[in-house]
Amino acid sequence: MRKIFFALLAALTFAACSSDPVFHGMTTKQKEDYAKAIAGEYKGTYVIIYNDGGSDTKAGKVEGAQMTVTDLTMHAVCFHDYPVSQLSKVVADRALAEALASAPNVDFLADYRFYDMQDNGDVNWGFEPAAIPLTLHYGGAAHHLVLKLNFKTFILLSKANIDAGKPFANQSVFQFTVEGIYEGDTLLQTLDDIWQESEREFLTYFQLNEG
Repeated sequence: MRKIFFALLAALTFAACSSDPVFHGMTTKQKEDYAKAIAGEYKGTYVIIYNDGGSDTKAGKVEGAQMTVTDLTMHAVCFHDYPVSQLSKVVADRALAEALASAPNVDFLADYRFYDMQDNGDVNWGFEPAAIPLTLHYGGAAHHLVLKLNFKTFILLSKANIDAGKPFANQSVFQFTVEGIYEGDTLLQTLDDIWQESEREFLTYFQLNEG
């Protein structure tokens, strides 16, 4: 089961690219133009893959998800209504797990940037999530938590797809992990690297709808 899962993960992560591409830097105007071209709202599905310490990796889907890409003013990707309640499936502390299970969905931002561009107009683009602040009430007190996120995503955006109004046609999966749960400087629980044989893991894909 786990071998099949990791094979699927690798297939979704790595996109084909042309051989020996030549890249160069981008001007501010080019970045602004490309950012305007990719800005917008995108519909999709959250696919959550996790392991709660057992022998099998499990998965669940949350339909009707939405992602917003801003222009260069904010240079951010906003994931809307992220189901933090799903984390309750992998949290060891019972009180925290119960509080998470009833937690409302949240929005959070990930910074993006353009790295460089080929002569044909294709550009390297990527985003990096940081953290989700979360306040939960359990044990008779309010707990101000931070979900530390990880996993940089790098995408080759095709100029042809951008011109066609479908900038992410070649890369329809955006992924990130929840690496740990903190309260202040205190680590409440770590969630190990999804690539390793570990006890508890939690990975999210935002899968764009087709069309």
